Amino acid sequence: MLRAIWELPVIRYQLLEIPVEMLRLIETADLKGTGRRRGRRSLGADIVQRGETLFHVHFDGSDGKCQIRGLRVRDCAMLATWDLQIED
Repeated sequence: MLRAIWELPVIRYQLLEIPVEMLRLIETADLKGTGRRRGRRSLGADIVQRGETLFHVHFDGSDGKCQIRGLRVRDCAMLATWDLQIED
């Protein structure tokens, strides 16, 4: 996962590896429809393990993309970090 943290005038980038075992928990999710779109609806669910919410998964019905929200950085492996200086 690539994250961008805006701390102007610097953008801090982080490349994180989400553990595969954690992603496999999506198979156990109780997905529910979200939004008001007709036809292919978006689906979402909290991913919970031992009573603790690890993250929220959202499958977008319009284009099929998958989003992971609320995942703690400490639960991932930090592969790389770098900063980009923004000039005025």
